[in-house]
Amino acid sequence: MNHQQMNNNLFLKNGSKIAIIGGGPGGSFFAHFASRYAKEAGIDVSIKIYDKKSFCQKGPRGCNMCAGVISENLFNSLEEEEINIADFCVQRKIEGYCFQTQDDSVVLHHPVPGHIPKIVTVFRGNGPLPSGHEGNISFDDYLLNHVKEQGVEIISDMVKDLRLPVREGGPLNVICGGRNSEHEFEADLVVGAFGVNTGMMERVANMGFGYRPPRTVRTCQCEIILSREYIEETFGNNVFVFALGKSELKFASITPKADYVTVSLVGRKDLTRNNLIDFLSHPMVKKLMPAKWRIPNSFCMCISKIPITYAKNPFADRFVVLGDASISRSYKSGIESAFNMAKMSAYTAFKSGVSATSFRNGYFKPAKRLLARDNFYGIMMLKINDYISSNRQLANRQVRLVKSADDTQTANQINEILWNMLTGNIPYKKIFFKALNLRLISKTLPFNPLSWIRKESEISGTLNKE
Repeated sequence: MNHQQMNNNLFLKNGSKIAIIGGGPGGSFFAHFASRYAKEAGIDVSIKIYDKKSFCQKGPRGCNMCAGVISENLFNSLEEEEINIADFCVQRKIEGYCFQTQDDSVVLHHPVPGHIPKIVTVFRGNGPLPSGHEGNISFDDYLLNHVKEQGVEIISDMVKDLRLPVREGGPLNVICGGRNSEHEFEADLVVGAFGVNTGMMERVANMGFGYRPPRTVRTCQCEIILSREYIEETFGNNVFVFALGKSELKFASITPKADYVTVSLVGRKDLTRNNLIDFLSHPMVKKLMPAKWRIPNSFCMCISKIPITYAKNPFADRFVVLGDASISRSYKSGIESAFNMAKMSAYTAFKSGVSATSFRNGYFKPAKRLLARDNFYGIMMLKINDYISSNRQLANRQVRLVKSADDTQTANQINEILWNMLTGNIPYKKIFFKALNLRLISKTLPFNPLSWIRKESEISGTLNKE
């Protein structure tokens, strides 16, 4: 059999079996698009999602460890796909972002006057451990139920390992189950939507087709219970973002839910519980908490990984990896990235085939053009933001400029840049060139950023070469 004949076999057809590893948003989104494209192609395929985790459970056992902010871009994309987020999933509708320095604060608003943003907060699982609510509020489980209605089968089982085809162009072997219930089956396409917080990345890396996982860093998150009345009065419909001069932190936020707030910390290196305690002990953070509030002895928290680079070769014949274990936007909009990558990879599988060549050309190369190059500008913007945030005077000056009634042009420009950085509304590249306004630079930065960026880019350019 020649190569061309072999490739002709690497197409989905009637009776093809698709196994998706991971029941988070990436897995559900792929199942959604696969169902749609199969219907458009007039073929009947079997789609099964494998995940041992139950997203109906409270606490870390049912949670995919995320701040749970659904961006406006993703909200609109979901509506276009007729995936309307159920009211019971929505914990709060976000209208603004409060930028908090060591001395001052300002509420950022959507750059278009009068526009009400479609940003909502959700729980990825069924709420924190001590939560007393009844019913199911899980966003991830809601997505699973959506694809279940499309005919997708949800299997509460763990995929332990994969084996590449024993013959060229043949099916993959999927090994499932526990020690006493292990079983094996063949799949015409396996989708790796397992994320970066499972052992599947390492197993796939050892399969021998060249997959190399992205580099990761450990973040820290916790849920703090407060009364609904207090959250409404203190936080309102604003996510609080902090520039407290803490060199170990790249990003710190408090996201309001219904009767909880989610604290999210991202560091330059791996974070620990001690970093969380240190953040919660800061005077500006304690000011947001009720009088006589003390850090609880225990709370629902997690130390989870996020990618800081992208993977190498996340595809093989009949196999594709998407989501955080493949490529996503740096530090921002992980669920939105999973949506877009699921759509691109599913479209490729049904329109171009499931060969490694098809996934390379139809999915991964376009994904790198869309995200990897943009992430370069994101890294540069984050470095500039780190510099400003770590400098007390500069951070305060930035706030004063946004609040200024004397220079509305500068105020609006900085508000727009910060809003888009925090929400991920537009690509990093667009934000970067908006920030290169010479008039704006002269008012906000005490140095020439272009020469500084040239030096920093040499360092950042090595991230994905290691």
